[in-house]
Amino acid sequence: MAHSNIKFFILTGDPGVGKTTLTKKILSILSDKGIKVAGFYTEEVRNNRVREGFDIISLEGKRGRLARDQSLLNEPTKFKVGKYGVLVEEFEQIALPCLAKVPDNQTCLILDEIGKMEFFSTSFKLKIKEIFSPTSNNVVLATIPIRKSDAIIESIRNNSKSKIWVVSLLHANIALYL
Repeated sequence: MAHSNIKFFILTGDPGVGKTTLTKKILSILSDKGIKVAGFYTEEVRNNRVREGFDIISLEGKRGRLARDQSLLNEPTKFKVGKYGVLVEEFEQIALPCLAKVPDNQTCLILDEIGKMEFFSTSFKLKIKEIFSPTSNNVVLATIPIRKSDAIIESIRNNSKSKIWVVSLLHANIALYL
Protein backbone atom coordinates (compact mmCIF):
# COMPACT_ATOMS: atom_id res chain seq x y z
CA MET A 1 0.00 0.00 0.00
CA ALA A 2 1.36 3.42 -0.94
CA HIS A 3 1.45 5.96 1.86
CA SER A 4 1.32 9.02 -0.38
CA ASN A 5 -2.24 9.75 0.76
CA ILE A 6 -1.23 9.90 4.44
CA LYS A 7 -1.63 13.48 5.67
CA PHE A 8 -2.53 12.97 9.33
CA PHE A 9 0.13 11.54 11.65
CA ILE A 10 -1.66 10.60 14.86
CA LEU A 11 -0.11 9.63 18.19
CA THR A 12 -2.27 7.94 20.78
CA GLY A 13 -1.61 6.18 24.06
CA ASP A 14 -2.42 6.15 27.73
CA PRO A 15 -2.31 9.42 29.71
CA GLY A 16 1.22 10.27 30.84
CA VAL A 17 2.88 7.80 28.45
CA GLY A 18 4.90 10.47 26.64
CA LYS A 19 2.82 11.63 23.65
CA THR A 20 3.73 15.28 24.27
CA THR A 21 7.41 14.40 24.82
CA LEU A 22 7.43 12.58 21.48
CA THR A 23 5.52 15.41 19.77
CA LYS A 24 8.04 17.99 21.02
CA LYS A 25 10.93 15.81 19.80
CA ILE A 26 9.35 15.48 16.33
CA LEU A 27 8.65 19.22 16.34
CA SER A 28 12.33 19.87 17.05
CA ILE A 29 13.38 17.58 14.17
CA LEU A 30 10.94 19.25 11.75
CA SER A 31 12.22 22.71 12.74
CA ASP A 32 15.85 21.58 12.35
CA LYS A 33 15.02 20.41 8.82
CA GLY A 34 13.50 23.81 7.95
CA ILE A 35 9.92 22.52 7.79
CA LYS A 36 7.36 25.18 8.69
CA VAL A 37 5.21 24.34 11.70
CA ALA A 38 2.18 25.91 13.36
CA GLY A 39 -0.03 24.89 16.26
CA PHE A 40 0.26 24.15 19.95
CA TYR A 41 1.04 21.56 22.58
CA THR A 42 -0.19 20.98 26.11
CA GLU A 43 1.89 20.50 29.22
CA GLU A 44 1.29 19.31 32.76
CA VAL A 45 1.69 21.95 35.44
CA ARG A 46 3.24 20.56 38.61
CA ASN A 47 4.03 22.05 41.99
CA ASN A 48 6.20 19.93 44.32
CA ARG A 49 5.60 16.94 42.02
CA VAL A 50 1.81 17.30 42.39
CA ARG A 51 -0.09 17.89 39.15
CA GLU A 52 -2.11 21.09 39.44
CA GLY A 53 -3.41 21.15 35.89
CA PHE A 54 -2.50 21.69 32.26
CA ASP A 55 -1.33 24.61 30.14
CA ILE A 56 -1.57 25.17 26.41
CA ILE A 57 1.51 26.61 24.68
CA SER A 58 1.48 27.95 21.13
CA LEU A 59 4.51 27.25 18.96
CA GLU A 60 5.16 31.02 19.15
CA GLY A 61 5.54 30.62 22.93
CA LYS A 62 2.21 32.04 24.14
CA ARG A 63 1.00 30.17 27.21
CA GLY A 64 -2.44 29.90 28.79
CA ARG A 65 -4.22 27.73 31.30
CA LEU A 66 -6.20 24.81 29.89
CA ALA A 67 -7.29 23.30 33.22
CA ARG A 68 -6.57 23.55 36.94
CA ASP A 69 -7.41 21.54 40.01
CA GLN A 70 -10.80 22.94 41.10
CA SER A 71 -9.43 23.53 44.59
CA LEU A 72 -6.96 26.09 43.14
CA LEU A 73 -9.63 28.12 41.33
CA ASN A 74 -11.53 31.03 42.87
CA GLU A 75 -14.82 29.89 41.38
CA PRO A 76 -16.13 26.67 39.86
CA THR A 77 -15.83 26.25 36.10
CA LYS A 78 -18.69 25.30 33.79
CA PHE A 79 -16.77 22.23 32.53
CA LYS A 80 -14.87 19.62 34.50
CA VAL A 81 -12.80 16.52 33.75
CA GLY A 82 -12.15 14.61 36.97
CA LYS A 83 -10.84 17.06 39.57
CA TYR A 84 -9.88 19.62 36.92
CA GLY A 85 -11.87 22.67 35.93
CA VAL A 86 -11.45 23.41 32.23
CA LEU A 87 -10.74 27.06 31.39
CA VAL A 88 -12.30 27.15 27.93
CA GLU A 89 -11.87 30.89 27.25
CA GLU A 90 -8.16 30.83 28.15
CA PHE A 91 -7.66 27.73 25.99
CA GLU A 92 -9.43 29.40 23.04
CA GLN A 93 -7.29 32.56 23.33
CA ILE A 94 -4.20 30.45 22.56
CA ALA A 95 -5.56 27.58 20.41
CA LEU A 96 -7.87 29.40 18.00
CA PRO A 97 -5.29 31.91 16.66
CA CYS A 98 -2.91 28.94 16.07
CA LEU A 99 -5.55 27.27 13.93
CA ALA A 100 -6.70 30.42 12.16
CA LYS A 101 -3.24 30.79 10.63
CA VAL A 102 -2.99 27.34 9.08
CA PRO A 103 -1.82 28.67 5.76
CA ASP A 104 -0.88 26.00 3.25
CA ASN A 105 0.08 22.40 2.80
CA GLN A 106 3.75 23.40 3.22
CA THR A 107 3.18 23.80 6.95
CA CYS A 108 2.85 20.92 9.41
CA LEU A 109 0.10 21.62 11.91
CA ILE A 110 0.91 20.38 15.44
CA LEU A 111 -2.17 19.61 17.58
CA ASP A 112 -1.22 18.23 20.99
CA GLU A 113 -3.88 17.45 22.11
CA ILE A 114 -7.32 16.82 20.63
CA GLY A 115 -9.21 15.51 23.63
CA LYS A 116 -12.07 15.82 26.07
CA MET A 117 -10.91 19.05 27.75
CA GLU A 118 -10.20 20.78 24.44
CA PHE A 119 -13.55 19.70 23.01
CA PHE A 120 -15.49 21.75 25.57
CA SER A 121 -14.67 24.55 23.10
CA THR A 122 -17.26 24.44 20.32
CA SER A 123 -15.14 26.75 18.13
CA PHE A 124 -12.13 24.45 18.52
CA LYS A 125 -14.23 21.38 17.76
CA LEU A 126 -15.57 22.95 14.54
CA LYS A 127 -12.07 23.95 13.45
CA ILE A 128 -10.80 20.38 14.07
CA LYS A 129 -13.65 19.01 11.97
CA GLU A 130 -12.60 21.36 9.15
CA ILE A 131 -8.87 20.52 9.46
CA PHE A 132 -9.60 16.78 9.18
CA SER A 133 -12.32 17.08 6.53
CA PRO A 134 -12.15 14.86 3.41
CA THR A 135 -11.16 17.86 1.27
CA SER A 136 -8.38 18.96 3.62
CA ASN A 137 -4.81 19.11 2.37
CA ASN A 138 -3.37 19.92 5.78
CA VAL A 139 -0.40 17.91 7.01
CA VAL A 140 -1.04 17.28 10.70
CA LEU A 141 0.78 15.76 13.65
CA ALA A 142 -1.78 15.31 16.43
CA THR A 143 -2.34 13.42 19.65
CA ILE A 144 -5.68 11.85 20.56
CA PRO A 145 -6.89 9.77 23.52
CA ILE A 146 -6.45 6.00 23.29
CA ARG A 147 -9.99 5.34 24.52
CA LYS A 148 -12.93 5.75 22.20
CA SER A 149 -14.51 9.12 22.75
CA ASP A 150 -16.06 11.87 20.67
CA ALA A 151 -17.33 11.05 17.16
CA ILE A 152 -14.97 13.64 15.60
CA ILE A 153 -11.97 12.04 17.34
CA GLU A 154 -13.12 8.63 16.12
CA SER A 155 -13.44 10.01 12.57
CA ILE A 156 -9.79 11.18 12.82
CA ARG A 157 -8.73 7.75 14.10
CA ASN A 158 -10.54 6.03 11.22
CA ASN A 159 -9.70 8.53 8.46
CA SER A 160 -8.06 6.96 5.39
CA LYS A 161 -5.52 9.83 5.43
CA SER A 162 -4.51 8.98 9.05
CA LYS A 163 -1.57 6.87 10.19
CA ILE A 164 -1.90 5.95 13.89
CA TRP A 165 0.93 5.14 16.27
CA VAL A 166 0.23 3.86 19.78
CA VAL A 167 2.90 5.40 22.00
CA SER A 168 4.36 3.37 24.85
CA LEU A 169 6.78 4.47 27.57
CA LEU A 170 9.49 2.73 25.57
CA HIS A 171 8.86 4.94 22.50
CA ALA A 172 8.92 8.10 24.57
CA ASN A 173 12.12 7.09 26.35
CA ILE A 174 13.84 6.21 23.05
CA ALA A 175 12.78 9.58 21.61
CA LEU A 176 14.62 11.38 24.40
CA TYR A 177 17.88 9.88 23.18
CA LEU A 178 17.41 10.65 19.46
